[in-house]
Amino acid sequence: MEKLIVANWKMNGELSKVNADLGYYAHLPQTNKSNIILALPYLYIVWAKQKLLVNSHIKIAAQDLSHYRNCGAYTGKINGSMLKDAGVDYVIIGHSERRTLMGENGAILIHKVRNALDSKLVPIFCVGEPLSAREDGSYLQFVELQLSGLEEIEQIKEIIIAYEPCWSIGTGKVATLEQIAEVIAFINRYMQKRFNYAKITLLYGGSVTSQNAGEILSIPSVGGVLVGGASLKVADFTAICEQI
Repeated sequence: MEKLIVANWKMNGELSKVNADLGYYAHLPQTNKSNIILALPYLYIVWAKQKLLVNSHIKIAAQDLSHYRNCGAYTGKINGSMLKDAGVDYVIIGHSERRTLMGENGAILIHKVRNALDSKLVPIFCVGEPLSAREDGSYLQFVELQLSGLEEIEQIKEIIIAYEPCWSIGTGKVATLEQIAEVIAFINRYMQKRFNYAKITLLYGGSVTSQNAGEILSIPSVGGVLVGGASLKVADFTAICEQI
């Protein structure tokens, strides 16, 4: 199975950049592939699917979705069925920034995963420890607690788990290959024990660049990378895509 490259643009971009970058990626053999996934701001998703990527193999992810399943009086929210209708295939859930800045944890995130699966979207469920848990040695227990809520979901056919240690998000600090391999192996054991009937892919995210992506992707149990800041630079993101 080809490794996934997920670009999380976060709250960045304007129409001129979307036009230029996606137009470039759609015509470049190294990036015009179904294992390249672009998580764009909501505002640009329909434009990307209907105009810029209409003849492309590139997939689109949303950066979040509502924990409310049905349509209704939820001003500002977007649910899974709307995203699917817009041509989205994947959705990021539980990114460290939403956990820390918006206080999202526990039941809210499990509702979101369930809503994604019900709408036939593949969840990219993010887990990862803060620096305090890394330093006191409780990082595996911390990650296990984040994963444990998934057991409430009756049937998972496909899910992506992204390990992103909070202390490496946007800091330039990257976990060592040994640290990444250890936690990815732990997540794999946990998920296979409980969801051995599901298609499970494991990603690493956390200050991924064109300089370190190759080494990270060489870890056999790592199924891809979740790229933040480097995904906003065409040359850097293209260089990462060329390493798979």
